[in-house]
Amino acid sequence: MTDPLNSTALRPRTRPNRARALVQSFIGGRALWAVVTAALSSLGNLLLSLTVARLAPIDDLGRFALAFSLYVLVTGLSRTVVTEAVLAEAAAQPANRPAVTAGSRRVAAVGVGCAVPLLAAGIIDRSGYLILAGIALPGLLLHDYARNVDVGVGRPRPPCAREAVWTVLTALAALLGLTNVVGPSVVFGLWAGSGALLGCATAVLNGHQVRPGWHMDRAGSRASASYGLQFLLTAGSAQLALTALGVTAGMAVVGSLSAGRTLLGPATLLVGGASPLVIPHLARLRVATGSARRRDAARVTIALLLATAPACLFVLLLPDRVGEAVLGDNWRHAEPLLWLLALEVLLGGVAMVGFAGHRVQGAARRALLLGGALGVLRVPVVVASAVAWGAVGAAVALALMGLISAAAWWASYLQITSGSRDGGVHAGTRGPAGTPQTTAGTAGRGPTLSAPSVSGSS
Repeated sequence: MTDPLNSTALRPRTRPNRARALVQSFIGGRALWAVVTAALSSLGNLLLSLTVARLAPIDDLGRFALAFSLYVLVTGLSRTVVTEAVLAEAAAQPANRPAVTAGSRRVAAVGVGCAVPLLAAGIIDRSGYLILAGIALPGLLLHDYARNVDVGVGRPRPPCAREAVWTVLTALAALLGLTNVVGPSVVFGLWAGSGALLGCATAVLNGHQVRPGWHMDRAGSRASASYGLQFLLTAGSAQLALTALGVTAGMAVVGSLSAGRTLLGPATLLVGGASPLVIPHLARLRVATGSARRRDAARVTIALLLATAPACLFVLLLPDRVGEAVLGDNWRHAEPLLWLLALEVLLGGVAMVGFAGHRVQGAARRALLLGGALGVLRVPVVVASAVAWGAVGAAVALALMGLISAAAWWASYLQITSGSRDGGVHAGTRGPAGTPQTTAGTAGRGPTLSAPSVSGSS
């Protein structure tokens, strides 16, 4: 009979499995929860878009696309003006609950202030989508604020659970729509209403104040206004262009573009999902030689194209019967635009890598000037083309702006990395002693970096 103690002592010691420890630390950390939360949010939005694109007439689809685009615009503005400042303050003082509470009041103020023009536009245009978006907007912004703050301060599981609930409710609303129980506007109202209720309930349960108020000093208000204007000129220009299209070219043009972009949604999500990975990858070679950084960025671009091109090609090769099953009558409006919109998606990925290179190199001023110039150019070019040639003209202009954006960002990045032979960050960010100092490009707005944002601002 063996002694269990001695047998245990005689067992050879095994080295700890570092790979398993790494995986367990990743799963137990907030990174995976943040990724899952973002994926659930994207899935819910995709379900909503597919359902409305399947059920709504082309003009009605345009009104939905405009309302959803304005929701995205205001959400990005709220993140830039309020949420990111709160996260920066909470990072320095994790227990600073008054800053989080004051931030929720500013978010509510942004929501109410932006809801008023949305409601007015909805009443004038008789758009139920805009009216519903205006009513739900403050609650939707509170939901987005609570999600980003919780993830940012290290509490990622509650927002993931809330996002799962919202996705399930959205799926139920989509099911009611696809079985012809309710119409597309009701599906949108159920999506917006459930998200707004979750946002308000979360704010109350977390002890956040939901009464609108600003309570920020003059210097902070000026900084917030500056960042907000920067967002509108760069990342927000995509939504501003769509709004201008609805006013000038008509809702049918907006609806046609929205139908095509809905089919290309998975490819767009690939580009958007890659953006948080590109920046840390490029940052590893920030102090390498310029040629090494350029080669690495080129490899990242090729890998991104190899990942997104099959998704775009799959959409381009869809048979008519499949397209009609997904989009209904709107398939005939979207089909002529698909190759142009697919080109916009691919070029948006190329531009995103060039933009990420600017952030890694700390070329904040150059990125702001270039992004602002391209954003200002984008709106009149797309609008003029749509007024002259309809939806096809708008799609041509979007693809052309994608090409200009990709060329401009890469030409600027090549110039930055060719500035010195010894590598290092952008020379314009060196300190008094000549040591490199990195700065956050475009004010460090990580949440606004996405494929539509980059292609829209660039």
